[in-house]
Amino acid sequence: MTIDKRLVFYEGKHVLLKALSSQDVIESDWVGWFNDMEMSNYNQHHYFPETIEQQLEYVKSCVSSTKLQLGIIDRKDQSSICGVVTLANINWVHRSAEIAGIQEKNKTAENPAFFLEAWSLMLRHGFEQLGLQRIYGGAFHPHVAGALTRMFNFEIEGVRRREVFKDNEFRDVTLVAVFNDTIKYPEF
Repeated sequence: MTIDKRLVFYEGKHVLLKALSSQDVIESDWVGWFNDMEMSNYNQHHYFPETIEQQLEYVKSCVSSTKLQLGIIDRKDQSSICGVVTLANINWVHRSAEIAGIQEKNKTAENPAFFLEAWSLMLRHGFEQLGLQRIYGGAFHPHVAGALTRMFNFEIEGVRRREVFKDNEFRDVTLVAVFNDTIKYPEF
């Protein structure tokens, strides 16, 4: 797969963020991320099988006034996207949005900077281009919440006890948020 350079939205040191296209769904392992039980262990996927047709429909909804989702590309291997990062539930009155992402487990394990830089670029876009005041999220895994607090200065807002049913157990979700006047951007 050749990445269409016209769709690159941001360039970082380790990653490129690009507008998503049907080509990303068809030619990458996109659908496999959501059908992989291990990869979906700490997110709210893998409840029902995903198909290429479902994800093609989903990609059509990825850019709207309330959602922005960009594909993550490894700068060294630009053969396909290796994840996505999203600002969702954008609220123009309260100037807030929810951030989330999913990335191939091998890419994250090899280089956590992929995940962190993709989030950094999206956070900067939310605050500096969209004029958001607050960006929030949630994490099943305490290490994710800890990394966000250390790297970007997210604050832990609380814990939703037994919020999500996953793998035959109810899991807590740690709620985090960062503000336009408290965020730190790590150096890459």
